[in-house]
Amino acid sequence: MKNKRTEDVIAIDVGNTSTSVGLFSRNRVVRTISLPTVKSDPTSTRRVLQKLLCGTVPRGAVLGSVVPSVNRVWQTEIRKLDAGIERMTVNHQMEFGVPVTYPKPETIGADRLANACASAHLYGTPVIVADFGTAVTFDVVSASKGYVGGVIAPGLMLMFTYLAEKTALLPAITPGRVKHPVGRSTEEAMQLGARWGYRGLVREILSELKKSFKGQRVKTCATGGYAEWVLSGSSLNIPVRSDLTLYGLGRIYQLNTKK
Repeated sequence: MKNKRTEDVIAIDVGNTSTSVGLFSRNRVVRTISLPTVKSDPTSTRRVLQKLLCGTVPRGAVLGSVVPSVNRVWQTEIRKLDAGIERMTVNHQMEFGVPVTYPKPETIGADRLANACASAHLYGTPVIVADFGTAVTFDVVSASKGYVGGVIAPGLMLMFTYLAEKTALLPAITPGRVKHPVGRSTEEAMQLGARWGYRGLVREILSELKKSFKGQRVKTCATGGYAEWVLSGSSLNIPVRSDLTLYGLGRIYQLNTKK
């Protein structure tokens, strides 16, 4: 018995630290699975795809990657699923629903292009999207010029890692819950420093970016693995959408696929 064919699309977001794979169906990301990017071997990628698809055959697949060395593994395993799946790899020459006026568009990461595409479609322009990953990126989409550029700052985990590597007594930790308003342990003090410090970083960068819009109302949104931890309970009032990049990849497929 042949597997059921669907109009769904596999969206693959390959980041420096982790890879997220989602099923884009009827303009929604309905299922997601993640794995460390370093584990993007044929066996692991095959298992992820099989678990995601549940025996169905999708219409297409779209790959957005900032780690070119693993691209072939994903492309090969998708082709093995079914030769008829339309495969697409994001590049700067595609249609994104907004123009790209960045001076060197070939240097823009696929995840940033997907975020710009998704945020403009979901929230309207002008919009600034913050992505809390290995680095924290801020991408600006203008109403008239489209994607114009952004800001890149060190990611949250780089802060924790650097402190542990460069000091004799500070431990290696990950983002976690804090019980007290003042750190009552080294770990709590580091958690608060990172959380509050990152909020300050976000607030200041957004403030500076918004100055170029000269009084226009600028929308903001956030995504990435650490967005919720940093922004939850803050006064920044930035909506967090965890599937924003995968949604953007699905949207890029829609805009560029053959009808």
